Amino acid sequence: MKLKIVFIGALLFPLLSSAGIDTFECTVTSVQAISESGEVISDTDHLKNQVGSTFSVDRSSGEIRGGYFINNKNSKSIAVTNEPKSNAFYVVSTSHGPNVLLSYLYVGNNREANQKPFMYTSSGQYIYMGHCI
Repeated sequence: MKLKIVFIGALLFPLLSSAGIDTFECTVTSVQAISESGEVISDTDHLKNQVGSTFSVDRSSGEIRGGYFINNKNSKSIAVTNEPKSNAFYVVSTSHGPNVLLSYLYVGNNREANQKPFMYTSSGQYIYMGHCI
């Protein structure tokens, strides 16, 4: 029985260990909103509670999963751009329905450091910033 478990584990390890290669894992370090008067707001409890939240991004499909950051639920289209010269990664998606929502994600993939900065917004309501690995 132990031999079967070890064998199955040995078969699955390469699949599991390469799962993150085509995925960014991102953590929010700052959230801001824009008030009705155009002021930047960052000190509400709702915004503070989102700091530390995480999400993942499939680099091939552009699908964003996790927490407040889901762009595949009612998506009409998702555009993924990976700029080889600048190593920038962009995802733009729009939703179905009478109220069209637009979300935009930028990951600064040109950094040699392990952590890559990101900026995400959905219809301009909130602006999320942080880092991805």
